[in-house]
Amino acid sequence: MPDDKVNINWNYSGEADFLLGTGATNAEQVLGWVASLVGASLYGYLYLTHALNWAWWQYILAGFLAFDVIGGIVANSLNSCKRFYHTAVKPDEPQYTAFFKNHFAFSALHVHTLLIAILFGAPGYFYGIFWYAFLLAGTIIIISTPLYLKRPVAFLAISLALLLNIYVISPVQGFEWFAPALMIKILYGHLVKEEPYRPATEKSIL
Repeated sequence: MPDDKVNINWNYSGEADFLLGTGATNAEQVLGWVASLVGASLYGYLYLTHALNWAWWQYILAGFLAFDVIGGIVANSLNSCKRFYHTAVKPDEPQYTAFFKNHFAFSALHVHTLLIAILFGAPGYFYGIFWYAFLLAGTIIIISTPLYLKRPVAFLAISLALLLNIYVISPVQGFEWFAPALMIKILYGHLVKEEPYRPATEKSIL
């Protein structure tokens, strides 16, 4: 049976890790990297099967975006990332750490849908502008929401994104999954502060 004895631990030490959160256990690191590789592998498969009428560089860019977003869904929900991004900058961390720990700035960096609109032929660029605006508006709302309501508000926004993506905003071919996944990564994974659990004993850290 799994060991359910864990501690809530907000402390970490070591070199700043912006991908998986400083102090990620081996198991947390494996989960984050496997999810990223799964995302990238999707477009490797689509390339080999000639599923989309894309140039080779579009497959590479799409693979990178999937690597970031699918991996980010898992990574941002890791206890190590919750611990890292929801605590103050430590004196020994690089100065730019404060920028990445600013939740609005972190969200604003995710211009992925704009890139898709520009480089993959979304008509009129409406797709990219709409979803980027949705991401920023959702970020502002969740940041402004009391802590005890952040999670349900985030899932409300994600549910709305799912419905809009299916019935209202036509997705770009090859990225039918993308907008809701991006909202999961940022609006829930990154923005919702949750207790960062840690194995109770060092023996439990895989």
